[in-house]
Amino acid sequence: MDAANLLKPMLARGELRMIGATTLAEYQKYVEKDAAFERRFQPVYVTEPSVESTISILRGLKNRYENHHGVKLTDGALVAAATLSARYITNRFLPDKGAL
Repeated sequence: MDAANLLKPMLARGELRMIGATTLAEYQKYVEKDAAFERRFQPVYVTEPSVESTISILRGLKNRYENHHGVKLTDGALVAAATLSARYITNRFLPDKGAL
């Protein structure tokens, strides 16, 4: 028995509420192939944010990163992280790759 078959009864009875995150390829491979499981979810497609939006996100996270890592980050460092990661890191997506 796989995880989908364990979850379906609880989802159908409303005993379990769930939020998941996956790639489109994984959704197609694991969720879409099981119509009964797929019916219990409402997909929300999220596009990759722009470099400008990523800079704004990083600015919002700046204090947390500084406190956690015991460092100080300049605004220029945040702009460079977003800009350069968009250009050179090809196997990940913004804003994640801008915060590496």
